[in-house]
Amino acid sequence: MDKNKSQHYNFCHEALPTLFHSQTKGFLEYLERDGLKFLKFWWDHVGERLDDSKCSSFAGAQYELREVPEKKSRVVLVRLPTPTVNYEFYMMALVQTPEKRLPMVRLPNTRVFALEKVPTEMSESGTMFVEITPRCRMLRIKEGPKPSLQTFYNTVLKYVWKKDFGGLE
Repeated sequence: MDKNKSQHYNFCHEALPTLFHSQTKGFLEYLERDGLKFLKFWWDHVGERLDDSKCSSFAGAQYELREVPEKKSRVVLVRLPTPTVNYEFYMMALVQTPEKRLPMVRLPNTRVFALEKVPTEMSESGTMFVEITPRCRMLRIKEGPKPSLQTFYNTVLKYVWKKDFGGLE
């Protein structure tokens, strides 16, 4: 955790991706059982480790779980509190795909994407579409759409399943 960064930043760049990538089954079980209360618990947990000046309210956060039946996959969409500074996220998509195994190897079946607020010098829309790897490395993929949950969701589908969702806008 970066104590020089905000609660919002640490929750999105480290806590949530780490939980989802490393404990997917438990993460989804708790989310389905406790909903927003589960996410707020982790938001508060991150905040406990920071100075008060780095903390912010969880107000405005929402989530929804969407099934992608044709891919036997699930996507958790998390709308975050409105970013107050650049490099915080508007929303995240936590994608679970079917588990695949090779002899003695389990292939990754989770991906985490986000819509990042950036300076307009970086992106005309003021956003970047990014991926957070299982080791919490952030990869900027391309300029993102304006902050809209459905447009972001469509961007995720097109990116993860390139050929199958090419017609989405």
